[in-house]
Amino acid sequence: MTERYAEIIVGLNQPKVDRIFSYRIPEDLVQVLKQGMVVEVPFGSGNRKTRGFVVGFTENCGTDPDKMKEIRKVLMDEPAFTERQLAVARWMQSWYDAPLGACLSLWVPRQVTRKPRKKNQDPVETPDLSPKLRLNEEQEKAARPVDDMLDLHLHRTFLLHGITGSGKTELYLQWIEHALALGRQAIVLVPEISLTPQLIDIFTQRFGHRVGVTHSRLTDAERAKLWRAARSSAIDVVIGPRSALFTPFPDPGLIILDEEHETTYKSEQSPRYHAAEVAEKMGQLWRIPVVLGSATPRVESFYKAEQGTYAYLHLTKRAVPGALLPETRIIDMREEMAAGNLSIFCTELKQAIHTRLARKEQTILFLNRKGYSTFVNCRSCGFVLKCPRCNLPYTWHKDRNLLICHHCGKEVRPVDTCPSCGSPYIKHFGTGTQRVEEEIRHMFPEAKVLRLDTSVIRGEETYRDVYEQFRDQEADILIGTQIVAKGFDFPGVTLVGVLSADMILYSEDYHSTERTFQLLTQVAGRAGRSEVRGEVLIQTYAPEHYAIQDAARHDYESFYKSECTARHLIGAPPFTHILQFLLTGENEERLIHLTDEFHALLVAYGAKRGFLIFDSAPASLERVNNVFRRRILVKLEDRERLMAFGTYCRDKFLERHPRARIQLDIDPMNLI
Repeated sequence: MTERYAEIIVGLNQPKVDRIFSYRIPEDLVQVLKQGMVVEVPFGSGNRKTRGFVVGFTENCGTDPDKMKEIRKVLMDEPAFTERQLAVARWMQSWYDAPLGACLSLWVPRQVTRKPRKKNQDPVETPDLSPKLRLNEEQEKAARPVDDMLDLHLHRTFLLHGITGSGKTELYLQWIEHALALGRQAIVLVPEISLTPQLIDIFTQRFGHRVGVTHSRLTDAERAKLWRAARSSAIDVVIGPRSALFTPFPDPGLIILDEEHETTYKSEQSPRYHAAEVAEKMGQLWRIPVVLGSATPRVESFYKAEQGTYAYLHLTKRAVPGALLPETRIIDMREEMAAGNLSIFCTELKQAIHTRLARKEQTILFLNRKGYSTFVNCRSCGFVLKCPRCNLPYTWHKDRNLLICHHCGKEVRPVDTCPSCGSPYIKHFGTGTQRVEEEIRHMFPEAKVLRLDTSVIRGEETYRDVYEQFRDQEADILIGTQIVAKGFDFPGVTLVGVLSADMILYSEDYHSTERTFQLLTQVAGRAGRSEVRGEVLIQTYAPEHYAIQDAARHDYESFYKSECTARHLIGAPPFTHILQFLLTGENEERLIHLTDEFHALLVAYGAKRGFLIFDSAPASLERVNNVFRRRILVKLEDRERLMAFGTYCRDKFLERHPRARIQLDIDPMNLI
């Protein structure tokens, strides 16, 4: 009898072990072991216990059978992943240059192969389920194409572009109901699960205990229970962040990405996948529709819709009868300064807040999350210091007292006077939410004020406490960062004040303009979601910028056209692809030397073959935990060729310097 061997992928996130290893199958497992099972194997010189995935079998071990290592035990009694899930993992391995073991681990989290202690649970009452709402004419028109794909069991990726308050959530609910009626399951991705209590409540009220919610703070036992509940169809709807995409439903029928423009859908750790791309691949394999929903789609997504790669669904009206988009006005803070107002609040905003307090209406004040200096501008004329090579703002590095372009690496000394108007009022711009709260309490001592930012949030309960207090109108003013732009639907809010639109606008990479438009549009959408029309005041030192002008007009198409023109000029997605290399090391001098050598290798292999290779530059965070970081960018229109070039050069360099640390990220959401 020919001895059989198992082909094992070890569950380690290390490129150097990204290959199949053959292991002898013990006698007692010959009739038991199946593809898809998770096993424990000895690995490495120390034979340490390592988790492995069975991806196949072979009768030829390719080595001396006496030297073969043997599988120690099976960690699960049945296969943990299917052939299609393995196909997704293999695609991710190639598309993102990620170890296959790391990709498979997304489908089989470590917790499900452990045996956590079971806790006695109190019986859960069945909630009263809410009925579905009647769709308006626009919603009905948008619903039909997805319903058709569900009935035909076919794949298509849809971009659902609907203004804030247009009823996208009700469409999600009715599509899910359709999928469940067909005996399938649904996956709903949200940018950050702890920041969407309202959405979770809506889904639970509609589908009751059929809904499972996953997030990073689940215990091992809770995570394993949810995984098994999905696998056995004890639940058939799951809501969660990007990791929820890998819920092991037996027959998924629909995938939805809400707020598809959010950066959290791109993983910052290997595998560096984007949830929208993986969802589309899964949709193709399972032959199911995928819906990407947003009031402010990514430029790349809208471009795909324009090219016909995505089907386009558009909602232009608010779902609540009589509800209108808010009236939005831009406040030129240069004029406020010239008039002698040095406060962070313009005169009109102060008066508007006072009016809302008198009417017992609510106000949201929005400030970008970064409360420190991110760019340098002139408070007299609004001029921003930019790199002449890239037309992107310099970032001030306080420790080195340098202005650095994080796109091409150019470095210049700070200036004392404005190069445009000669004014001495050059400012490293930045204001924090705590200062805003202090000033608001001082100006309006009678107001009940809440603040919501990362320094306040300690967990989901804290966030929910603030959310519920404001929802129940126990506070008059909510001050917050980007958090308040997501998932809030409060009828009592009639005023939104954006304190520093420029803090969003000027950051170190080409996404800054798009994020300005998205955030301004999203936060403006918090106002006037009932019959009372809302008002939005945007304070800025750059009132003429198209991102701010178009956000004030709620004009996505105009913004998209201007942004495409700008991206054409600088060579940015969707018109080209960017490969980002990050090199790290504890010794700064050696890291600079290695980065220069790697850059020379890239130039030698790619400069004459059409690759645009930028000089190395320090990362925006030059040192993290005493580890220095440097970056190189390479551009090319052909994504597959660019990725192949990057991995080839990386591997060649590691042959010379096997201990060098190089990370690759294709089309990063953040230039680091």
